[in-house]
Amino acid sequence: MRDNAWGKDPFDLRLTVLRMIRRLPAIMAVAALLTILLGGGYYLKNVTFRQKTYIASTTFSMEYADENWAVNNTFINEYTWNVWVKTDEFLGYVKDHLSEVGLQEKALGDGMSASVPSDLRMVTISFASKDAAQANRVMEAVGVAMTEDFSKGMKDVAAIRVIDVEAAAENLKTIKPVRAIVLAAVIGLFTGVMLFLFLEILFERIWLPESLSSRFGMKNAGIPKTGLFWENLKYFFDGKKKVAICPAQDDLDPKEIADALQKKGILKDVEWIPVPCPTLTPSETVKLREMDGILLAVNAGEDVKHLQAILDFLTSQDCKITAATLWNEDTWLLKSYYTWNYLSGTKVTE
Repeated sequence: MRDNAWGKDPFDLRLTVLRMIRRLPAIMAVAALLTILLGGGYYLKNVTFRQKTYIASTTFSMEYADENWAVNNTFINEYTWNVWVKTDEFLGYVKDHLSEVGLQEKALGDGMSASVPSDLRMVTISFASKDAAQANRVMEAVGVAMTEDFSKGMKDVAAIRVIDVEAAAENLKTIKPVRAIVLAAVIGLFTGVMLFLFLEILFERIWLPESLSSRFGMKNAGIPKTGLFWENLKYFFDGKKKVAICPAQDDLDPKEIADALQKKGILKDVEWIPVPCPTLTPSETVKLREMDGILLAVNAGEDVKHLQAILDFLTSQDCKITAATLWNEDTWLLKSYYTWNYLSGTKVTE
């Protein structure tokens, strides 16, 4: 009945892409759901219910004692500044000029940062706080500490002047809802595609009529919407009197298939006898053994493992299948698949 060619079919990229297009609404639904959950969650947390942070900053200009500071490498870089503004010595200077009570050095250090945007003689020191007034007071103390204490304690620095003062303003630089939503959409689309591929691999199904022969070794009658199907039926069942229509699924009506074949009018001497699915009524195998031939109808999208179990049962019951056909096929899928092939005789018609 079959040659046990289990797993010998190569990966069909064309079929996978077409199936992915077919399942695009489901993939997009997953993408939309994750976009709403991730992007919406980010928006609620960082925009709607965000905890506001205020940043105040002051830009200082330094005059180095060494006129050839650039050549002799006597300047202070950004990394050194960021280390320095968090030291106990610098924070001690700031606290000496800060009248606010209760602000610990750790809180000062956590909120303090420095940057050297371009000129190594210019440094911008910033302080972040949940209180705008507190940020302003701290930066006032930083200004005094830099111009009075720091300049006196550094032999390489001749003088420090305040160039620009920016009052505390809400920090909106880290709030990027558009970027977050776009990233959530990309993650959602990726998840949808990966979920589709996972399900395709986990639940391998029959979509092409040739899979009936390549995977299970059965004679493939094709699908009713091709001319090859009717010619195959004439060849397979010519001269036979009683042919059983046996579905491979419980929800496939064999009488409906038998009526369709009878209505076509070919093989008028053949009596098409509907027989329930073997898993639904195992006792019907007695009737199958009495038939001159068996046409197994496989519903498109049938799970490969389930079909294998059906074939194993029929084999153990000595029910020899004459041919198999793919029923309720996905016409768009097959037309798209075979249109790219241009194989003679396999064109799917409406």
